[in-house]
Amino acid sequence: MSEPRALVEHLLWQFHQAWEGSRWHSLRAVLDGLTEEEAAWTPPAYAGFSWMRGSIREILFHLGGDYLFQINRVLGDASWAWERIEARYAGRGGNLAAARQLCHEGCAAVRAALEGFTDPELARRRQGADGRRCRPVELFEMLLEHTLYHTGQIQYVRCMVAGLATAERGGRETENE
Repeated sequence: MSEPRALVEHLLWQFHQAWEGSRWHSLRAVLDGLTEEEAAWTPPAYAGFSWMRGSIREILFHLGGDYLFQINRVLGDASWAWERIEARYAGRGGNLAAARQLCHEGCAAVRAALEGFTDPELARRRQGADGRRCRPVELFEMLLEHTLYHTGQIQYVRCMVAGLATAERGGRETENE
């Protein structure tokens, strides 16, 4: 008899929905039609990571990079330092396409890692390459939360960009009008 995988399958489904399955709330849906100009826009004031200015491109870079960093830190050899991730992103142009590619690569790494587990293995504490101990399910839950958080953040920034453009034209347009 094979090991149970109901939790694994459920997490895979949730990631699928978060990345591309949901018509309205997936990362794919909020990135649909995004232009380089929108992705580069920065708010007039921002208080977050010191290296960020709040652009969608930076958020996407951070999300994709963190998938690679966290999976490698907990389940791999901890070779994915942020400097390596930044170099990979910059080497691909440091633009929206590079951020999308990094995010796609990170999503694939999460999916591949999760597919290798059974439910009992997800619950078993293990020591990561960085020396910290955790249950893999906690890592995957955090990455799912991270995806949902940044997807909403990207949508919010897109609404600000659209609102400013509309205000500059002297009007107010909403999706419901």
